[in-house]
Amino acid sequence: MEAKLEGYAKNLEKLVEERTLKIVDSEESYRELYESFDEAFMATDWEFNIIHWNKAAERVTTVAAKDALGKKIYEVLPEMNLVEVEPYFEALQERKPVRFMMHVVSRQTGKPSIFEISTYPSKQGIIVIVEDKTEEEQTKRLSAIGATAGMVGHDIRNPLQAITSDVYLAKADLASCPDSIDKKNLLESLDEIAKNVEYINKIVADLQDYGRQLKPIVKEIDLGSVIKDLLQKTSVAGNIIVSFDVEGAAEKVLADPDFLKRILGNLISNALQAMSEGGNLNVHAHRENNDLVLTVKDTGIGIPEETKDKLFTPLFTTKSKGQGFGLAVVKRMTEALNGTVSFESEKGKGTTFTVRLPQKINDK
Repeated sequence: MEAKLEGYAKNLEKLVEERTLKIVDSEESYRELYESFDEAFMATDWEFNIIHWNKAAERVTTVAAKDALGKKIYEVLPEMNLVEVEPYFEALQERKPVRFMMHVVSRQTGKPSIFEISTYPSKQGIIVIVEDKTEEEQTKRLSAIGATAGMVGHDIRNPLQAITSDVYLAKADLASCPDSIDKKNLLESLDEIAKNVEYINKIVADLQDYGRQLKPIVKEIDLGSVIKDLLQKTSVAGNIIVSFDVEGAAEKVLADPDFLKRILGNLISNALQAMSEGGNLNVHAHRENNDLVLTVKDTGIGIPEETKDKLFTPLFTTKSKGQGFGLAVVKRMTEALNGTVSFESEKGKGTTFTVRLPQKINDK
């Protein structure tokens, strides 16, 4: 009997050891699986104590696993306190997955971000997967803006064209009137109307250009004529001195003329807005190896250090006027021409934007 009991104990010990190894192997496979996720993977028991925390969770939350495991998830991530969790918790207890969005400042980037939180019930508790949806949601928003701009742009531009025509006719009628204070005031008012029509046109153009698919038509153009025509059509305050210089090798270039006008037009507009107290604006073009190099330089207020990394971000602006699409359009159109755009700026001393566009060399 004793021998039987000893044999049973040994068999039981072996069985327990085998099952333990299986559990360890299973746990290791489980860990390998969630560690391979690109998304932040967290898991808690039903008391919200953290039991799993992968590398992606460490990156997204900036909290190491050793500092998270065993603690309450809302202690490690106080942002979770912003969410009314009771309805979600009840759904999870009924074995139903739950998904919701959170608008918070990302710990990883320090910028306002949108995270999708997906939660799933498990035997041990709750599995939480966090995905950064900021870029995706931004793309959706911009696509919607672009589609709307495309639909309403035509309807907006028709009355704007009528206003432009009426302003032109009113100025023509006033030309035959004798000079007076009233005439001077009317002409100034008409000039302001024309400027605002031009500004509305620019907003519509920026929205449409950001939302539409870009298909440049590249051909040889006279760069000096393009810049001269652009500057003549731009309203410039009397306290700003404008100059431009196109070096000989840059007179004939390859680009989409409409794209180039929009790129330079937005950069010039940006420069003029930066010099409300007056200053100098210079547009310069030259060849450098196989590139056309365009610079737009102002002596304005400069760009604050804290906004430099956001400058080409759509919907970001530091101005009282504007929708934050001007420089985003510049970047998008430049890249559509396989080029690059960069800038140098010093607060209080001005800014220089540099556009580089590749050129096919065709020596004749």
